[in-house]
Amino acid sequence: MPFQKVIAFFDRIAVQPHPVPCIVVLDNANIHRGEAMKLKRRQWQRRGLYLYYLPPYSPKLNRIDILWKQAKYFWRKFVRQTGSAVLDEVNSIMASYVTEFAINFR
Repeated sequence: MPFQKVIAFFDRIAVQPHPVPCIVVLDNANIHRGEAMKLKRRQWQRRGLYLYYLPPYSPKLNRIDILWKQAKYFWRKFVRQTGSAVLDEVNSIMASYVTEFAINFR
């Protein structure tokens, strides 16, 4: 199950030494929620790993949603792009996150 992979990932992070608290911000995807995650969350907090969730439906706070918007509205016309061209485009968007793809909270 996908949520087990998420738990295993956070387990690996939690056992590493943290000189300061380690804070992870998550969206509200089903694999980030649930009873198993709640139980593990308490355990991880004792090790200095804290999970915080974005408010429900907050695409302006979630960087990946900017990428999905690009894919959904702009890349559809480039159906025949190579894998490396798509990867270059993704890297370009992520590198330009603050400048070209800024989010205004006004």
